[in-house]
Amino acid sequence: MSESLAELIAAFQPHMLLLVPLLAFLESCIFVGLFISGLFLLSTITLVYGQGESGLSFLIGLSFAGALLGDHAGFWVGRLGGPVLLKKRWVRKQIVKRKQGYRKFRKMLTRSAPWAICLGRLYPPTRSISPAVAGASGITLVQFFVYDLLACTLWAVGLTFLVFGASQF
Repeated sequence: MSESLAELIAAFQPHMLLLVPLLAFLESCIFVGLFISGLFLLSTITLVYGQGESGLSFLIGLSFAGALLGDHAGFWVGRLGGPVLLKKRWVRKQIVKRKQGYRKFRKMLTRSAPWAICLGRLYPPTRSISPAVAGASGITLVQFFVYDLLACTLWAVGLTFLVFGASQF
């Protein structure tokens, strides 16, 4: 049984290497990430690493690149979609009604954007939404890139420990 599973995994090895950054991208991509569990990525990396065909640092690098691209796609959706939402009459009406609250929220979001981006990457329910919120909040691309680079690095280190620990069993 385990030999046939090993042969099946070996047959799909090149495709599984492509699956690693794709799963990391989809996990962090806005809206899609709500339905893609991080367990798929963790299982895929653990299987490929357990076969010994690819090094752990290479696999983590692939997942890091996919996560970074997914976060930036979400940032641009928020950056480009935010003004479209503000053109909606209902949204403008709600902002006017709650002008003081909106100003406080925007100030808090701008001030605490580094924490929101970093913690958003590490907390799965908000992983796909926090980049879009950051893009809509108006922080600069450079700020987002620096904070997201830090967040993805922390996430990749944690993923490394999880994969290494899971492969020891």
